[in-house]
Amino acid sequence: MKKTELENKIQDATSSLIDMATDICWNKISRNCEFIMSEIDESIGKNFFERAKLRKKTNEKKSPKSLNEIVADLTKIFENLYDLNLHIYKSLPNKTIIEIRYFLKTSHTVEFYPTIVNNEPMLHCKVARPFYITELPNSNKTERKFDVNWELGGIRHEWNKFIGKLKYRIWKIKYDRKIKLRNKNVG
Repeated sequence: MKKTELENKIQDATSSLIDMATDICWNKISRNCEFIMSEIDESIGKNFFERAKLRKKTNEKKSPKSLNEIVADLTKIFENLYDLNLHIYKSLPNKTIIEIRYFLKTSHTVEFYPTIVNNEPMLHCKVARPFYITELPNSNKTERKFDVNWELGGIRHEWNKFIGKLKYRIWKIKYDRKIKLRNKNVG
């Protein structure tokens, strides 16, 4: 992606992101978008849940900006951009806040930096999916739709998380019994 294409590429990617989310989420997602930016820092938090909590806390303090304002901010660091990831941070009835997570070339290791120094930034759209909607591998069940705002928490998310963990434990007990029976019959 070239610097001159930045605004159009982000606009197209935002539209694609909303289309993706509309297909897999039950929410009505507004196309009236505002943006926030976050640097991807691999050193923060050891696991997904720690990073998510910290990211939510940090993002709540940010003031969303228009596309023009966010493009101006990205243009300032364009030469050092390695990767841009668009995520829906929060979907409200009248607006959607898109988080642009960026990874800098200088955040890579010293050994890897020379191989990417002249690369143009990559752009991706991603919709985070909660673990509790995933069906078993090779399942022909249609995956159920979920709340696009699940990462922000809430009672529905906590309930679905509880049910998901319960289903997993039941599956694990059945699986362990099956393996134990198989080993008993073989031995």
